[in-house]
Amino acid sequence: MTTGLTHAERRQLAVDGLRKLRGDRLKDVEGGLKHTEDLWGATGSFTIDFVLADIWARPQLPRRDRSLIVLAALITIGADKELKVHTQGALNHGLTREQVEEVVTHVSAYAGFPRALAAIRTVQKGLTEYEGGELPPHEPAARKSDEERRRDGLDVLKTLMGWSDPEADAEKMEKRMGPLAEPTIQYLFGEVWARPQLSRRDRSLVTLSVLTVLGRTGQFPTHVRGALNHGLTREEIEEVMVHLLAYAGWPTAVTGYQKVREIFAEIDKGG
Repeated sequence: MTTGLTHAERRQLAVDGLRKLRGDRLKDVEGGLKHTEDLWGATGSFTIDFVLADIWARPQLPRRDRSLIVLAALITIGADKELKVHTQGALNHGLTREQVEEVVTHVSAYAGFPRALAAIRTVQKGLTEYEGGELPPHEPAARKSDEERRRDGLDVLKTLMGWSDPEADAEKMEKRMGPLAEPTIQYLFGEVWARPQLSRRDRSLVTLSVLTVLGRTGQFPTHVRGALNHGLTREEIEEVMVHLLAYAGWPTAVTGYQKVREIFAEIDKGG
């Protein structure tokens, strides 16, 4: 966290962060912050000074990556009003329209289609407002045969899981997971994870965020190791948990952080 700062210095970090998040859409930043405190009292103050300053201003992740984390969290918990604001903020932080919409597609596999379908409506409202007009027609998903889906799924699993013999390891998965294995390989990894709109590093960020918010730390051994394989550092993975203090709450983020550290310890022991 930021240390040794006066309240005025922390407030300035929040002002700078809000300008980056909202861009030209918030003309009177100081007036907006005063209105937030007048309306919400201490909750408004802490939204400004803790969330925007203590959390968003940390250097361990760029604002672009933090927007990925927040979009994933807001979609998962169904916070539509905040999602619209952060959809536009993500564009100001360097994500493209296609990448923002792809976060929704990715989250659909981990938090379910009802949440994703509700979220895509909110996201597209935010995008339409931001761009000042109707969105162009969207491209449908690639039309893949089952053979192509399996091929692409095994390619993802090779990097995510560190598989040296994907076919043999897939057979082990199929024995372990039964009827869940085929859709996992063909759809989750062969369709969703294989899409080019987000890098695998970005998808690992999104996945860890969703799993943390849902409290599904049982899936962490796979996805923490996969995140390392996809180029995230240990510090960046831990920073996901720090950022989620503000969006998922202390119990959820602390539990996630503890599990992450356990996995790092296992890796260091050669596990």
